[in-house]
Amino acid sequence: MVDSLNEAKNSTFWDKIGVVIFGKKAPDAMTKVSFYLSLTLWLMFFTWSLLSFGAIYFRETIQNEKQIPVSDMINERGLELGFDSGDFIDRLLVFHSIGIIAWILVLIGIIMIWRQFSNYVYFFFGGTTLYFLTMIFYLNLDYYLEDTTFFDKIAFIALNLIGVINTLLLKSSKSENPKGLFDENLQD
Repeated sequence: MVDSLNEAKNSTFWDKIGVVIFGKKAPDAMTKVSFYLSLTLWLMFFTWSLLSFGAIYFRETIQNEKQIPVSDMINERGLELGFDSGDFIDRLLVFHSIGIIAWILVLIGIIMIWRQFSNYVYFFFGGTTLYFLTMIFYLNLDYYLEDTTFFDKIAFIALNLIGVINTLLLKSSKSENPKGLFDENLQD
């Protein structure tokens, strides 16, 4: 009892946040591998969405400071993809805004992978589905086919495959004792 009180007094704010997010005990090795692989791929996509949004949002500043005609380049590419002049910039801003939200949902799902919550699939696959469908239906299929790199396509597929594999592993290891986000023992 005294040790747990001393431990609580000595832990910092960030330690407490870490326990709330990641729990007190580490998961098995396979879960750790899927967590770190997913987190690496997530970081790549999230960073790209943030940088893309920033470059488009601050395109006038880039034009003024670096003399790079960002608006002209984007409008030209939009016309090649079949968008109206000026419409493509607005669509890209909305797409990357939704992308940032989608990748935050995926991050929540990845954290839930660490905690081995079975309902991580709603956040993880919900975020990746939102991102993909926004790209296909709000931009268009040509954007996906022509402006998404082969590496990005493979990385996106790999991220989702990791999620599927983790789902199968979690289902087999937790079949007799499922744990979800709203369980009573969140500190396990």
